Amino acid sequence: MNFDSETIRFLIGLSISAAAAVYTWIATRDKDNSQHIEAVEKTLGRRIAEHGTRLSVMEKDVEVMKTILSHMPNKDEFAELQGDMKGLKVAQESVADQVRTVRASLNRIEDFLLNGGRQ
Repeated sequence: MNFDSETIRFLIGLSISAAAAVYTWIATRDKDNSQHIEAVEKTLGRRIAEHGTRLSVMEKDVEVMKTILSHMPNKDEFAELQGDMKGLKVAQESVADQVRTVRASLNRIEDFLLNGGRQ
């Protein structure tokens, strides 16, 4: 196979053009990939920041709940409060009985006075 100078120049030009096309294709893909990677990094960074903020809020909420729970009565104190409530209920019932007795007496006095002192 004998190539003249014109054919060799054509093949070299064709090779250079093909190499340039391949390089452009690879460089363009690399640029597109870089843009996609940057977009993913930005989105990921924003999401991590959002979750970090949420985590911070949740940590504050947990601290508030711990504070509230630390001031709540324990089971022994609840039992004592329950006993106190039962005592108040008994005292209230006693006062209610006394009020009924006083009301009955007042009704008799009122009837006596309305009847002009006659029975």
